[in-house]
Amino acid sequence: MTQAAHIPRRALVVEDDCSISELGALMLEQFGLVVTQVQTSEEAIEHLRDCGGEMDILIADINLPGAMDGIALVRSVAVLWPLISLIVTSGNPGERLTDMPARAVFVPKP
Repeated sequence: MTQAAHIPRRALVVEDDCSISELGALMLEQFGLVVTQVQTSEEAIEHLRDCGGEMDILIADINLPGAMDGIALVRSVAVLWPLISLIVTSGNPGERLTDMPARAVFVPKP
């Protein structure tokens, strides 16, 4: 009997606070995910385009620097790469949660 090749699942963490990004990446790597970290939505979109959208999970903070916040990012990713699981996080989401795509999950920061 042949065994199928194990393809590691991949996660993209979009967080501008390096210490939080590193902690999140370490936790995800404990579950066997290959993690890429970027600091802005624009970098996330560029990375997804470069890798052909071959990402399993996107975890994005709501409050990101640049023209696009985390909600705008997950809304774009939901349309452009519909197979990517979407997780949104924030310590202070404000009113932005109502703008999330229906399939995105919110995880509050402590």
